[in-house]
Amino acid sequence: MELARPGERRRREERQRDAEPITRRVFLFRGAIGMAFAGLGAKLWSLQIAEGSRFEDAATDNITRSETLKASRGRILDRSGRPLAENRRTWAVKLMGNRLPDDDEDRQRVLDRVVQALDLKKVLVLDRTLVPVGSEAAIVNQCEQRLGVDGATLLARITRDDAYLELLREDLGDAEGEELKSSLSDIPGIRVMSELKYALEINTTPDLPIVVKHDIAREKALELAANVMYLPGVIVDDTALIRQYSGGTAFSHLLGYVGPISEQEYDQETTSTGGRIYEPDDSVGRGGVEEALEKRMRGEKGIRWVQVDAVGVERSEIIDLRRDPKDGLSARLTIDRELQVRVTEELQIGIDFANAEASKEEREEVGAGVAIVMNPRNGEILSMVSLPTFDNQKFIGGISEQDYNEYLDDKFTPLLNRAISGEYPPGSVLKPLLACAALQEPVIAPLDTIQCKGQIRVPWTWDETQGNTYPCWDPAGHGDVDLFKGIAQSCDVYFYNVGAPKSQTDAGINVHYYNPNDQQPHEFRGLGIENIEKYLKSVFGFGTTTGIELAGEAEGLVPNPKWLFQSDLHEYWSIGDTINVSIGQGHLLCTPLQLLNGTAAIANGGTLYIPRLIRDLVDEEGKIVERFPAKKLRELQIDKQHINDVREGMRRTVTEGTGLGKITLKDVEVGAKSGTAEYGEAVDGKYKKSHAWFTAFAPYNDPEICVAVMIQGGGAGSIYAGPVTNKILEAYFNTPGIREAAQSRD
Repeated sequence: MELARPGERRRREERQRDAEPITRRVFLFRGAIGMAFAGLGAKLWSLQIAEGSRFEDAATDNITRSETLKASRGRILDRSGRPLAENRRTWAVKLMGNRLPDDDEDRQRVLDRVVQALDLKKVLVLDRTLVPVGSEAAIVNQCEQRLGVDGATLLARITRDDAYLELLREDLGDAEGEELKSSLSDIPGIRVMSELKYALEINTTPDLPIVVKHDIAREKALELAANVMYLPGVIVDDTALIRQYSGGTAFSHLLGYVGPISEQEYDQETTSTGGRIYEPDDSVGRGGVEEALEKRMRGEKGIRWVQVDAVGVERSEIIDLRRDPKDGLSARLTIDRELQVRVTEELQIGIDFANAEASKEEREEVGAGVAIVMNPRNGEILSMVSLPTFDNQKFIGGISEQDYNEYLDDKFTPLLNRAISGEYPPGSVLKPLLACAALQEPVIAPLDTIQCKGQIRVPWTWDETQGNTYPCWDPAGHGDVDLFKGIAQSCDVYFYNVGAPKSQTDAGINVHYYNPNDQQPHEFRGLGIENIEKYLKSVFGFGTTTGIELAGEAEGLVPNPKWLFQSDLHEYWSIGDTINVSIGQGHLLCTPLQLLNGTAAIANGGTLYIPRLIRDLVDEEGKIVERFPAKKLRELQIDKQHINDVREGMRRTVTEGTGLGKITLKDVEVGAKSGTAEYGEAVDGKYKKSHAWFTAFAPYNDPEICVAVMIQGGGAGSIYAGPVTNKILEAYFNTPGIREAAQSRD
């Protein structure tokens, strides 16, 4: 037998081993190795190919990040440059939703730390996603009954497609939040959460910062800033600016306020290239000058690029890429700060006095009024006060629901600027304007007399012995009255004849009236409602806005037969309607600013100006960028002599008429007119409610100021509004600096 060589034997053994079947253990081991390599390959493909761009962006973001540089909002100054609204640098904490940790536990740790550090409150919300479909009305009804919310408004909100969380209560302490959560646990959808979590859940742009809290104490801000490395997503901003209304509440209606931008405003306001003008955490002007000059005062934002580390902590700035913001323009108003404060004080004293007297006479509470001071030479508003007012500082960053509801529930509506938005019957302060019209037509002459015996009776066309009685404010009557006495004594019977026209009925009977104990009929020869409407609208500017630089101005109402028939009253015009309008009553309504503007046109000799509140705009260096010159609306189409005759009647109001003893200004001659505008329902022909009006201008020969005062529901104008007007005149002429500032032209 031949023996195998050693090399051949080894090769044969190897072939034998290769032919042996693979054991299960070896198979599993080899499979695991293969799967590991396959998984590694898939992960590499995912990281480099499928999600490569996302990680590339993240890596880039870890290197550079852009930050918006907010522009400083322009200031608001009085006519002498004293600040009324300015910006105060403060600390703010912001949160970037997309930079919070992905891990739920880490994320909650960051949020809890912020809530604790800033002492954030809780809110009560209704989560629509937890409200069973079809039970919305029932849930809202429970919320209305147990929380006192407006059910109709809440139902409308939660049935919108974009509704998610609806705020019910805010600024809740821990104990109050837990109590509400427990007591309302039977209402599906009720949730109590922190203010921070609520802000995050309603935030639709997690890649942009939301302001968690502004105006934070420096120590608290530095404490958070020192730990920002361990609080991803938290930004401590030491460049935040907060609006400060240094003028106080006396200027709230004039200035308005700044509040958080709405989602709609954020989406709609874009540059010519489609870029965003605002950031989601910006504030915009609301009401007053803040809204009127929003585009000029907001400025232009800048941008900077910074290098940051992986957790978002800034390491350095790329200076070459920086674009500094451009500050907004500042507005210098025509208002005098000191005069505004004095007028506010005097008007409040007048309102308090009227209210005290109303309480004695068991009349309704008095709590509102208006006082406006204008330069009749150019239409500049020197002071404009509407009471009650509100605290516009509360609106910075968003007013609390409780504070806002208190304003809404106040029966004297402090959020309403009565000077431009309140509509009232003017009463007898309208008489000088109608006297101008009557002289121009002419339906009267200055020395023509009308006999006043305290009232007139206008007979019915179907019964001469019966009719409607129209009284004069003085039951004893004024005797023979000409134009000058008619204005000075504010004789109603005289102005019935100024307004009511000579006309005939369908039966050809002249419309006439009877004096008491007199069987002799007297014909009317006045303007008629068509002429009254023409002069009030086309000459004096009633029935339309004045054009002042404020939003929300009302138009008022100059009635006519067509309007009355088409209104809800659906009545035919009568001679009585014209008689009422002729003394500033009936359906006639105007704003205090409209009335003052028309009176100022008489005071200055016949020029109607557009009321002006803004003098000029200045840049950050104080250089005037744009001036707002006086603008004439029109010259009154009334002869100068007629205007002078009316002015003389207003002078006699102070020296011998209804203003005698009410205007006590020394060494300055004044023209004035009082008015008592009755409203509401008459009982036995008498009204218990009336607005107190008083208008005046001075000095008489060369007027510098024109004043209008109205105390809502205050009573007799000469008694309650007259003394306030007198105090305003005294403040203007006797307080050092006020008169000089008001007449300055630089």
